[in-house]
Amino acid sequence: MSDTTGVRALRPTARRRGTASRTEQAHDMRQAWLVAVSSGLGFLFDAYVVNIYSFVLPLIAVDFSLSTTEQGVIGSIMLAGYTLGTFAFGYAADRFGRRNTLGTSIALYGLTTAASGLAGGAGVFAALRFLTGLGGAGELSVGVPYTVEAWPAKRRAIGAGGVIFSLYAVGALIALLVALLVAPSAGWRLTFVLAIIPAGLVYVMRRALRESSPYLAARTERRQAGETGRQVREIFATPRLRRRLGIATLIFIANAVGYWGFLVFLQKYMLGTFGLTFRQSLALTMAFYAAMAVWPFLGAKAAERFGRRPAAIAGAVVLATCSIIGFSTSHLIVFAIAQVFGIGLLGWTWSVGQTYVAELFPTALRGTGFGLGVAFGRIPSIAGPVLTGSLIGSVGLPTLAKCFAVLWLLYIVAFLIGPETRGRRLSELDAG
Repeated sequence: MSDTTGVRALRPTARRRGTASRTEQAHDMRQAWLVAVSSGLGFLFDAYVVNIYSFVLPLIAVDFSLSTTEQGVIGSIMLAGYTLGTFAFGYAADRFGRRNTLGTSIALYGLTTAASGLAGGAGVFAALRFLTGLGGAGELSVGVPYTVEAWPAKRRAIGAGGVIFSLYAVGALIALLVALLVAPSAGWRLTFVLAIIPAGLVYVMRRALRESSPYLAARTERRQAGETGRQVREIFATPRLRRRLGIATLIFIANAVGYWGFLVFLQKYMLGTFGLTFRQSLALTMAFYAAMAVWPFLGAKAAERFGRRPAAIAGAVVLATCSIIGFSTSHLIVFAIAQVFGIGLLGWTWSVGQTYVAELFPTALRGTGFGLGVAFGRIPSIAGPVLTGSLIGSVGLPTLAKCFAVLWLLYIVAFLIGPETRGRRLSELDAG
């Protein structure tokens, strides 16, 4: 047989290999999208359950006879559960796997949200909100690292930032619609009970996910080295990771306090300042969250085009400036335009920030590092609603909101001192 014949004989095999490679890549992208959308739908549901409280708070306050301070306390109790849950679920994701931990998360906070609508008193309601926060935290501390590991380096911010956080904004919009259409006629309780439906659907969808391949490889390596269960110790014992945990903490202090510091009382503010009705205030808030659904993709595209650091800093500067403008005016139109950028750009800063923090930690420690960063950043946010609820009468929400806007300096500092991660493969990120 001639050499030419041998070459011809090899060509079908080469073609089959090429076809198999393309098929595998396509299948991996299908899995990447499935992970991102599944995590994003968890964020959507998370946005619903955490925001529905503030959207129907005027009705809850009347039903339970809550003072402004008590309303803030319940908001802070939920954030306390969220703070504990981000670390617990992040650690569990590194110890037991991304897929199953994410499923446990939505099962827990889906059930507790529905039960909150049946609570007979403020105490039971507050306790259930704590558990809701505990379970909902898993969506952030597990979903983002999971998606980062599923997407290719050049498009990672689109999946972990754009897809996930845009769906968060959609969840807030759904909560607004339910509050607008259901709460005034059927009462606030039904808005909580209805949450069990999307929770069940997302739980079923997640059964189709595969475990993260990079995570499985990293876990096998750690088990062989006898290092299982030492994630926290390793992060604090390694100067590079300790520094990155500090960076993550600064990012999430700004994100969490900037988000929750005043948004719990946004409806109350618009009702009192601009003389809007309950329905009108919810309709205007829908415009802000519609903008928040678009900004995550724009922020992710900017992060892929120009780098994580310049994209994040630009978003934070515009957000803080527009927030200050919005709460410095008595004109409704100026306020509305400013908050399309102020409140809306929270989608940009979260999108870039959460992708970046997940990239700061190696695969074997990604869930724990991410969860610790969120938890430490969340600790100040626990005081946000309580502080605002206590001072809103004497200081006023505009002054408090402008003070919260200054916190974005922490976000800017974090990105100034942190490394650039754009386009780096997981193997490069793992190596530092």
